[in-house]
Amino acid sequence: MEKTCFSKQNSLAVKGVAILMMLWHHCFLAGRFEDYTIDFWPLAQSQVVNIAAFCKICVSLFAFISGYGLFLSWKRFKKGGQDLNGWLREKLVRTLSNYWFVVVLAWVVCTIADGRPYAVYGFGDSKYAGAWKMGIDFLGLSNFFGVAKLGEDWWYISAALVFAALLPILDVCLEKLGCFCTMCLLFIIPRVCGGYPSSVNFLSFLPIFCFGMIFAKNDLFTKWRNVRGGGVNDRASGTICTLFLTAAVLLVYKLYYHLPNKTWWDIKWSIFPLVVILFIYDVLIPLRPVNAILLFLGRHATNIWLVHAFIRHYYCQDFIYGQGHFALIIGMLLLTSLGLSLVIELLKKGLRYDALIDRLSGR
Repeated sequence: MEKTCFSKQNSLAVKGVAILMMLWHHCFLAGRFEDYTIDFWPLAQSQVVNIAAFCKICVSLFAFISGYGLFLSWKRFKKGGQDLNGWLREKLVRTLSNYWFVVVLAWVVCTIADGRPYAVYGFGDSKYAGAWKMGIDFLGLSNFFGVAKLGEDWWYISAALVFAALLPILDVCLEKLGCFCTMCLLFIIPRVCGGYPSSVNFLSFLPIFCFGMIFAKNDLFTKWRNVRGGGVNDRASGTICTLFLTAAVLLVYKLYYHLPNKTWWDIKWSIFPLVVILFIYDVLIPLRPVNAILLFLGRHATNIWLVHAFIRHYYCQDFIYGQGHFALIIGMLLLTSLGLSLVIELLKKGLRYDALIDRLSGR
């Protein structure tokens, strides 16, 4: 296994933070809670909404982790001389594995509950068109083809598949053009070819994905540790670093909600998240109780992402927002989503689903 200063456990912890940010983002975006009476103490409602806007960078955290992990896997693949198609098949199947299970489960449960899949895919208008949309959604390509999705937040699975498919090409660009020129192209091309790609387009998060590759390629977490000096156990160095990163996070937070997405999306979703990732890495992860919680949440992050909208928006909206206090709302959504995730994992184990995915991925 490739030795790195940023371990798989660290990536799970970052996912744990990202999933908490995602829940805050989806619960308290403007327009999603105004029909309910909510207590925001000790914050103001405007502060909660501003934090929710900032938490959009949760997508960037997931994209960075994908770029980092996939690059290390790609690096091992190149050393081993395996078949490129085999590598792509394994990564695409692994990316889709959790999604497939939840999609099929949601089809069954939602059909029994209210027939939602029938309405979403438009089977009432055309059985063939409905089957096409259903198949595209199952393959995780709904956002790519612009067709209906059963889950409103499932757009990112299309981006994740595109990222995996583009990684070998991006690696060639990094080798031939260098990191700086490659990143410049990723920032410039969308601006030249039409501007703001939207908040649910893979192009908006391709630069931060590539940043993840660059961090893995150049072992930048180790270099960061060396630059900040003193090692992880040096209290003086750690205190200075904590103060610096805390101030940096507060600065990017203040800048974030003052910068319009349609002008500054690449800065907000590719540069600012790097500061947050370093804060998580150097400030939160060394705190053992905090790290243990983040690791647990990180292991369930994908399932929570896939199921939480059914609780918050489709079926239990009054129950979730009826908790009264904004912290209780997020907490209840987290607990119910986590409970569903635990059930999903038990079902997978009972059905030997992971063994099936191993066979499909070619392992």
